[in-house]
Formats: sequence, structure tokens, C-alpha cells
Amino acid sequence: MMPPGASTSGLSEFLIAHASLLESLHIRSNAARWRVSYEEFAAALCRSAAHHFGTGQPTAEAEASYLRVLHLEDLALACALRRGSETAWEQFIAEYRPILQAAARAIVGAGGEARARELADSLYAELYGVDRWGGDQKKSLLDYFHGRSRLSTWLRSVLAQRHVDALRASQRIESIDDQRVTGGVRFERANTTIENVDPDRVRLLPRLGEAISEALEALPAADRLLLSLYYVKRLTLAQIAHMRDVHEATASRRLQDIRLEVRRGVESVLARGSAAHDGRPPTKGLSPAEIRRCLDYALEDWSFDLTSTLAENAAPGRREGK
Repeated sequence: MMPPGASTSGLSEFLIAHASLLESLHIRSNAARWRVSYEEFAAALCRSAAHHFGTGQPTAEAEASYLRVLHLEDLALACALRRGSETAWEQFIAEYRPILQAAARAIVGAGGEARARELADSLYAELYGVDRWGGDQKKSLLDYFHGRSRLSTWLRSVLAQRHVDALRASQRIESIDDQRVTGGVRFERANTTIENVDPDRVRLLPRLGEAISEALEALPAADRLLLSLYYVKRLTLAQIAHMRDVHEATASRRLQDIRLEVRRGVESVLARGSAAHDGRPPTKGLSPAEIRRCLDYALEDWSFDLTSTLAENAAPGRREGK
């Protein structure tokens, strides 16, 4: 993992472009609770946007849409933790230590309680900040938290990756030993991935994908077209409004309504489960906690092919008249 590469050179332009929105987000984040200033929180939002869009040149509208869906309170807490706020760390230990310990137990499985405790505790030094690149400045693992997922979900992913790293290191050592014992014959082991140690992710993401497809299928054709124009064709709201002969604000409000409708549809599908179909067994409905986990996973680097899904739902024979 490399040090964060997001530059703050464009912070001034970022502040000017989103002044009123940033003030609103700072209030919504409850950052004042941790004495995280407007400037500090705005800088964190700027780094998050820079990390998300990379070298691209997003419109102010696209940046604003991204910022509005971040987990603002978690991002504000991360800012306070990185600064070394004692009260923030006390809150973090009280709230997140049980979460880390439970996640570690699930990850190590048969590895036992001692290994789980070791895995969870090993993360604290990196979160607090250790000098990993030389010099006097300390770097915190929290530099890599950008608010796209909940802090608890991000921490579980980091724990899982740490476990994977340890397994791979162990396998490399055993591989060297095998070469010595067997006269240079190397036995390759199966690759270990983060999905192997996060069974919830493996179990829930397919359910989420099916729920999104079903929610999109339930939309009228006009709404699916609007989603396609905005998310697949990458047209601006101004371009879409011109095509539909409506005001840009009207197109924006309709898009927001569709997003809320899709989310409600996804949550409904996940909650009720599904009957047996196409040779697949029936599935039980998910609990509210499992549904939240699904939505958290969706905010991470998860690949969902919206293009083909919208194309399939627009094919002849689909329900167009809803």
C-alpha cells in the first residue's frame, strides 16, 4: 500500500466550486463534535474526491453528487482520529473495538481466539500512525479512508486484507522450505483472496446484484432511459434536459426520485427474499443489518455492470408499461 497520492493543490478551486455545499456537509457530519474545523473537513472531502475521480476532470455537478453520498460522520471521526483527538480515540475504542474483535474472529475461524485478538490489536498502531516511510512525519492507515463506505465496513476489509497478507507471507516461507526439502520442486498453493476470509461479501453481493436488476426492471422504460443517459452515456443534466424539453432542475429532481425508488426497491427485494426460479433454490429475506451490509459493500470497489443490466431490461418482452 502506497502513501496517499491525492494532492491538495486544487483545494482552493474546490472550496470555491462547492462553498455552500461544503458548509452544509460540515454541519451534517457533526464534525464540530470532534472540533474538526470546516477547513480540515473540506480538505478531507477534497482528497476523497481526488482519489475517487483520479486524473479525470469531473464536472462540479458530478463532484457534488459524489460528496453527498459519502459517510460524512465517519469521515469526520477519521479526521479527528488522524489529528490525535483523545476524545475521538476514546469513542473509537469503545465503539469499534468490539466490531474489530468480532470481525477478527470471523476472519481467522479455526485460528482461535488468541490469533483473532492478535489480528485485531495489530491494527491499532497502523490506525494511530507509525513512521513507515522514514522521516519524522507519522502516517496513519486512516489516510486511506475516504468515506465511501462505513468506517466499520472499511475496517473489516482492512482486517481481512491483513490476514491475507499474513497467509501469503507464511506461504512464501513454506514454499522456500519445500524447495529445500524436495530438491527444488515448488508446490504452488491456491491464491487466497479477500473474499475467502469475508464470507458475508461472497454471500451478499450476488443477492445485491440480483436485487438491483429486479429493481431496475420494475422501473418504467422512460426512467431506465434517463438512468442510461446519465450513468452510461455520461450526458450532463443540461444535455438530458434539452433532449427531454424540460428545465435542468426538473431533470435533476426526477433523477433523484428514480435513485430513491431504486434504493427502496432494492431494500424491498432483499428483505422479502425470492422464490425458486431458473433452477435456483428459494432465498430467505435478509435482516436489516444484512441489508445495510449489502449497501456498504456496494459503495466499495464493487463491479456491477449497469450498462448490460439496463440494456437487458430495455429488451423486447420486458415490462415497459409500469
